[in-house]
Formats: sequence, C-alpha cells, structure tokens
Amino acid sequence: MKFIIGLGNPGRKYSATRHNIGFTILDNFAKNKSLQWKEYKDLAEISVTDDLILVKPMLFMNNSGSAVLPLVKKYDPNYSGIIVIHDDLDVNFGRIRIKKGGSSGGHNGVQSIIERLGTDEFIRMKIGIGRPDCGLDGADFVLSKFNSEETKQIKSIILCAADAVSVLVEDGIQKAMNLFNKR
Repeated sequence: MKFIIGLGNPGRKYSATRHNIGFTILDNFAKNKSLQWKEYKDLAEISVTDDLILVKPMLFMNNSGSAVLPLVKKYDPNYSGIIVIHDDLDVNFGRIRIKKGGSSGGHNGVQSIIERLGTDEFIRMKIGIGRPDCGLDGADFVLSKFNSEETKQIKSIILCAADAVSVLVEDGIQKAMNLFNKR
C-alpha cells in the first residue's frame, strides 16, 4: 500500500501559492485516476483505494504531522511506502527531486511529519520553487503566488510531477529517481 501525502495550507487564500504545490500535484494525480476526496475528522481530505491512500492535511503546514499521524495509525502503512510531496526552496524552480530519508531541510511540514511519526524513513518528492530575490523573506515567498513567467510553466510542471507520482507508485523509487531527478 502506498500512502501519498501532498503538503499545503487549507483555505482559498493559499490555494495558488508556492507552498501548496503538494496539494495541486495530488489533486491532479487523483483527477487522472478518477479518485474522489472525502473529509477525515476535520484533519485531512483523503482518497482511499485498495492500494493507495491519498492525504491532504487540512491543518496548517506546521501541523501536518498531527493530521497524518491518526491516518498512519488507522491504515498502518509501511513507512517506506509513505511519499510526501512538497515545495522546496533549495531546488531550482520546476525541478523534481525524489529521495528517501534525511532531514526536513528546513521544511516545517516535513519536520512536523518526522516529529509525529518518529521517523524520517519515508520518500520525499521535492518540487523546486527556487529562492526569493534579495530582500524577500523565505516565509513570505512560499506563501506568495507564482509570478507570470512561472505561471506559464506551472501546468507542465504539475503534469510531470503527477507522472512522477505514478512512476513511484507503479515502478518504485529507483526508477522514479532515474527518470525525474535528472531533469
């Protein structure tokens, strides 16, 4: 069973921001698979099939782990089958980086999941959002919308990332890393 978590912040205010790219990619993946979302105890939106559990935590980013932990307890996935999709300031815009384990890299949503699950041994799919220009705080940058140049590219990035999720699910991490980490 694969347990796929897309990170973001709840609410219309944040829907098109850089920090919500995990939600956007998971929404696209679910749409491609004709999956429906349902609410889970005011903590998350989920979609459950025989071999997949998709999760969008509906708590703010810093509390993502508090939304994920009850679902992990309920469905008991193998931690190596957990995939977390999130934005990353340290990856160039539009690039995808897939890896297993390691630190949160300063991402508060990933750190929350590590703390609540008590492990870092899960797969991360990092979507590069780049670094802000001089003077703009990183926290403000991740909560900002994509600029006009980025907006022109974002649809193809989301489609590519949804394809990467499919490869992770169907063919495993090694093949996904070989195909998507080089781009």
